[in-house]
Amino acid sequence: MKRNLIEVALVAALVALPGAGRAQSKSSADKPKPPDPKVLQAVFGAFSGGLPAKWNRAWIVVAEVRHKEGVRDFEVQCLYVAPGDDPIGKAVPVCDRKAVFENVWSLNTNLPTEKERRWTSATLEYFPDGKFELKYDYGEPAKPAAESKTESKKTTK
Repeated sequence: MKRNLIEVALVAALVALPGAGRAQSKSSADKPKPPDPKVLQAVFGAFSGGLPAKWNRAWIVVAEVRHKEGVRDFEVQCLYVAPGDDPIGKAVPVCDRKAVFENVWSLNTNLPTEKERRWTSATLEYFPDGKFELKYDYGEPAKPAAESKTESKKTTK
């Protein structure tokens, strides 16, 4: 029940975004477009089944761990914090990392320039009230975690 309420709140918040975008000037054409609500829902759905009944924050991190000869390797982490937990978070026990990666990667179409699409990590954070936050990092790639804990994805770009 609570998960359905969160999904409804997330979709409602995202539907309100396009109206705000129309009020912006033409110079904002170079700004990223808001994420597609269906993509955000697909990402959340890929790991929400592993969340406890009560949680304060849940997020995914898609991080580049290697870049060699045009091939980029990525690692996907699905994490959450429940009331009283350490803010660093715990791994979500059930997470479809492939679906998370593919959907987060598809958000690149919202980024206006090739340079902006060359992020080294993307963090998509969800809150129980339906709000979300998407951040990209363009620094050095992360160091790979143990292969047994996470799943890596490869892409050429």
